[in-house]
Amino acid sequence: MPRTYIKKDVKKKYNDNNLELAIEAVENGCSIREASNNFNVPYTTLNSHSNSLVLYDNVGRPSKFTKEEEVCLEQAALALQNWGAPLTKTEFINLAKQYALNLNKSNLFPSGAPTLDWLHSFLKRHQNLVLKKSRPIEKKRADLTIEQVNKWFDLLSKVIQENDLANRPGQIFNCDETGMSDSISYSKVLVHRQTTTAYRTQGGTGGKSYTSVMFCASATGFLLPPFVIYKSKRLFQEWCVGGPPNTGFSNSKK
Repeated sequence: MPRTYIKKDVKKKYNDNNLELAIEAVENGCSIREASNNFNVPYTTLNSHSNSLVLYDNVGRPSKFTKEEEVCLEQAALALQNWGAPLTKTEFINLAKQYALNLNKSNLFPSGAPTLDWLHSFLKRHQNLVLKKSRPIEKKRADLTIEQVNKWFDLLSKVIQENDLANRPGQIFNCDETGMSDSISYSKVLVHRQTTTAYRTQGGTGGKSYTSVMFCASATGFLLPPFVIYKSKRLFQEWCVGGPPNTGFSNSKK
């Protein structure tokens, strides 16, 4: 059964002024128990402050990593997103585990590795990071640069001018291909909060079966019948039923 963590109330039951007065009273000879009752400060809190046992200022249990160390983890996750390899929950936990080992903090987590509870607490402290469902994208598409896109448009403009096609849109056709896989994994990954769509680079298309559809249309809006290519050794007749009128069908072994 999934665990639903209910955070305990960690608000102070006392104010800082009363704490200072209680500490001063203890320093002047008053017992910790008596000062605790007089100034309405918890005994354990007053005892810790009076005996210099307080190692951090925040209320509640301290985080496993320091603020600076957690910022490094956050920046690492954002950098990997920019490189097209956003981290899943398991990958981020493994990254934090390795980071703890590099910091010589191998005993930081009782179980030897961060838990999902730790991850959820980390995300609450670093709200620039959120978990979003990712979409796979082929590496060759992810590697496309703005320079390559600009060169393509420059070449397109050159072809239109050289062939005097600016005023003849009926002779300008564009062909595009889209692919559909039978098995696409949409794992949740850590990305920046402002990310609209999370992409995760992968080597291939994924899945065992892959179907491509070719579309071609003119600049006037005239659309040619689509052309469907199945990844298979044979083309079965039942695969060629139900498409738009005059749709072409074929198969490819690769």
